[in-house]
Amino acid sequence: MIYLDTNVLVYAFLKNVDDEKQKDIAISILQTALENDELLISEITLYEFAFVSKKLGEEVENIDKYLDFLSKFSRNSNQYIQQRSLEIISKSSFDIAHLSFAEYYDVDRFVTFDKGFKKLQKFSKIQIEIL
Repeated sequence: MIYLDTNVLVYAFLKNVDDEKQKDIAISILQTALENDELLISEITLYEFAFVSKKLGEEVENIDKYLDFLSKFSRNSNQYIQQRSLEIISKSSFDIAHLSFAEYYDVDRFVTFDKGFKKLQKFSKIQIEIL
């Protein structure tokens, strides 16, 4: 399974992005994950995606369409994910919730543009790929 961080989905789906090269990379990774039936995202990712999409001025109809599509690849958080996040959050950032989710679902790759995840690598065995 491949867990895509919110920023990868933002670059893949939205029109109003600041880096076309990152957009191309995000689209390629998303397409590969879909073709191999490996895409996994969390409900937190859906919330963040909707928030960022609105903030960047994406049309509501498009946001709804994207969320409907992405929700097919989403799984819910649970008590384990919440507990694991709480164990680490005081030592890191809110992004630990994404990492805890990826751990629970035993993903092979965690893909993000966010360099801040480098400092989270020490908390997990999940392979974090920073683009």
